[in-house]
Amino acid sequence: MTILDTLAACFALAGAVLLVVAAVRRRGDLTRVIRSHGLLPSFLVRLTPLIGPAEGLAGAAVLAGWATGEARLLRPAAAAVALWYVALAGYLAVLLRRRGGVPCGCLDGTSPVSAAKVGRAALLALATAPLVAGWPPVPAEPGARLVACGLAGFAAAFVIVAGKVADLHGTSTAHGR
Repeated sequence: MTILDTLAACFALAGAVLLVVAAVRRRGDLTRVIRSHGLLPSFLVRLTPLIGPAEGLAGAAVLAGWATGEARLLRPAAAAVALWYVALAGYLAVLLRRRGGVPCGCLDGTSPVSAAKVGRAALLALATAPLVAGWPPVPAEPGARLVACGLAGFAAAFVIVAGKVADLHGTSTAHGR
């Protein structure tokens, strides 16, 4: 496995890690948050309790497919994750345009929607899409697969921290005057 393959796998797997983290970490009533956005019809809002389990399952399936070297599991799961991030980017872009900085429901129930979150979702969709086509190839060596998983965890943690820092932008404008 080359360095380029490892980096590509790291970023693709980071998206899967973030979906698992979001499913486990999200607090509060996501249905209430989605309803307050006013973007979806009520029959779709009723399906929001399925979001957490669905995104967690898709992310876990990608990680399991990679960790076990099972490409037959990895490819369809990666397709689900990539499509999830495309849909999320589109939803967040519309939400940002129509409602401004309201809570988006990502990772938690309080962080506001922002252009950074739209961009993050779009980049994670782009990073995951090559897995659907089989690139990077799943290495035969378990150690190489586990290294990529570890790097993905680190990248996901970095994305979470960077998102929190981006959410702080503008919160202390009066400080130091």
